[in-house]
Amino acid sequence: MCGIVGMIHRGAAPDLNSLAAALDTLVLRGPDDSGMWHDEHVALGHRRLSIVGVNHGHQPICSSDGMIVAVVNGEFYDHKRLRQELSDAYCFQTNSDSELLIPLYLKHGYMEMMKHLRGEFSFILYDKRNRLVVAGRDRFGIKPLCWYDDGEKLIIASKAKAIHACGIKAEWDEYSLMQALSIQYQPTNRTFFKDIWQLEPGHLLVWQTNSVVKDIEYWDMHYPVNVNTNLNHHLKFDTTSQEKQYVDKFHDLLLESVRLRLQGDVPICCHLSGGLDSSSVVGIMSHLTDEPVHCFSIVFPQADAEYDEDVYATETARRCGAVMHRVEVSQHDILHYLPEAVFHSEGLAVNGHLACKYLLNRAINKAGFKVALTGEGADECLAGYPHLRKDLFAMLPTEEKEVLTKKLYSTNLSITGTEIAVGDTLDCHNLTNRLGFLPSFLAAKASIGHKMYRLLSNDMLQRCSSHDFLSEMADYHHADVRLHGVHPVNKSLYLWNKHALCNYILSTLGDGCEMSASVEGRLPFLDHQLFEYAARLPMQMKIKDNVNEKFILKEAAYPYITNHVYQRQKHPFQAPPLTRYFTQSDYSQIYDELTSRNMMSMGIFNSDAVIALLKSLPTMSILEQTAYEPVVMLMLTIYYMNQTLMNGNNGNK
Repeated sequence: MCGIVGMIHRGAAPDLNSLAAALDTLVLRGPDDSGMWHDEHVALGHRRLSIVGVNHGHQPICSSDGMIVAVVNGEFYDHKRLRQELSDAYCFQTNSDSELLIPLYLKHGYMEMMKHLRGEFSFILYDKRNRLVVAGRDRFGIKPLCWYDDGEKLIIASKAKAIHACGIKAEWDEYSLMQALSIQYQPTNRTFFKDIWQLEPGHLLVWQTNSVVKDIEYWDMHYPVNVNTNLNHHLKFDTTSQEKQYVDKFHDLLLESVRLRLQGDVPICCHLSGGLDSSSVVGIMSHLTDEPVHCFSIVFPQADAEYDEDVYATETARRCGAVMHRVEVSQHDILHYLPEAVFHSEGLAVNGHLACKYLLNRAINKAGFKVALTGEGADECLAGYPHLRKDLFAMLPTEEKEVLTKKLYSTNLSITGTEIAVGDTLDCHNLTNRLGFLPSFLAAKASIGHKMYRLLSNDMLQRCSSHDFLSEMADYHHADVRLHGVHPVNKSLYLWNKHALCNYILSTLGDGCEMSASVEGRLPFLDHQLFEYAARLPMQMKIKDNVNEKFILKEAAYPYITNHVYQRQKHPFQAPPLTRYFTQSDYSQIYDELTSRNMMSMGIFNSDAVIALLKSLPTMSILEQTAYEPVVMLMLTIYYMNQTLMNGNNGNK
């Protein structure tokens, strides 16, 4: 795991002082080493977190003739096998997996080489002979990469703050902010910063002398097409033996994925909640390693059991013989550390889990670990979220649908308002007509938007209301074509993965919080070979009998998990809402910040409306307080981002 920067000047030589300043902003991504390379047009910089080939992995990496130079962030797996295949034609100079990029490029070219790269990564490669620059990002967007191009210079970096260090003014990207106010997420190809673009997952950025920058897709999620999408069980199968074949194959792929992510020359730990995903990873790690696995778990001693999963995590650790590290988080901790988490992640949040992930990774770093395996991506791989079950219910007879939906709401209070809708929504008719239904998670985001619109200034409300962000999102992803004939649950998954997974779970909660503590996160469930297999599975193997989510994982992981974990319903990780559990001092801080002159001078919110909401919070029902949590948290994190990252608009830093 590292931080990377590339500077390409079309007329003048690269500014090495700016490159050094950019690298300084990425020091937490790579505290172990730093390097720079340049010629008359291109400069590459690297900050290293040493994990594989600790003593022999200095970057930038050059080919023996000096014609190819590269910087890499993240991990390429199965590198020992690939080294053997490539060693006849290429003389390796380091023990680092990152060096694979150069011989793969020399042998296959930049498009074909992507088929051979497996892992979590971003990179910048410069072919000096052909004056060609290629930057790439892994298939799911686990590792970040953003870019800026003003016609004279192209800057590519792991984080936007590195680009700002090169003299680019930090200002809000208005469209991204408006979309976040409406449906929580910014567009997949944009950041929250003006003129700074995000390279999409599964994409390459290509520049050659005298050419424009090209954004090329090399991979996308593909789900099977079934013309009769009313078939609930979609791609049915009939025999128990066939079910076992699916489970056995998935088991083998998951074991291989975990095994590959145990590579490295430093100790490796694991995140652990009380859920199936992380428990499965811990169980398999314990099976594959001789030493006890160190597990790090967030606990909320002041909250109800619906948020605190300590009892289940402890049971899993005990069963696996793991070493348990509890990270206790209070409501005051969430509020206190939220500004730092926003600064490092460069993202907005709808729950205090952003500050929790920040504190979790600080604890991992303090304990001496650089690498942590996580359970993220299992729900995206196997349709594990409650909102996806709600989408499945929509295909059932009315009476059965109503019974199951009522039960789903009653057992998922913690995600009410964030993933399943409460109250009115923005107008969703266009997207509903285009997809044939409205994905439940987008209804939830539109319900956040409806609440948020009531708090906006007249000017901002008018600008937001001029857009149909849901339809514009569908337009961008060509959803009418790409998702035609796809099962409704997989349609939801596709759009969720393009926005919630990429822009929030992986970037804001994941890499942003992990690298703030110099920790590399590894995600076995987002191994692309495992994911591609899961995408083709019958829906019945993912959601059995309409209610048993991630059925195939439960069966595959059964030898490694406890009975309680096997039987539990999915509970997405959420911190106890500040709107529900606040102390008087916390409430006063929230009130003061959200009604401050700095907040209101941004011109986004209506002061009277915000004050009225905050005054009503203490007397709201628990359901209402929970539903308003994402609204309050979005406002808070917008305020903190403006205070810590923006130097435009009102001059605050």
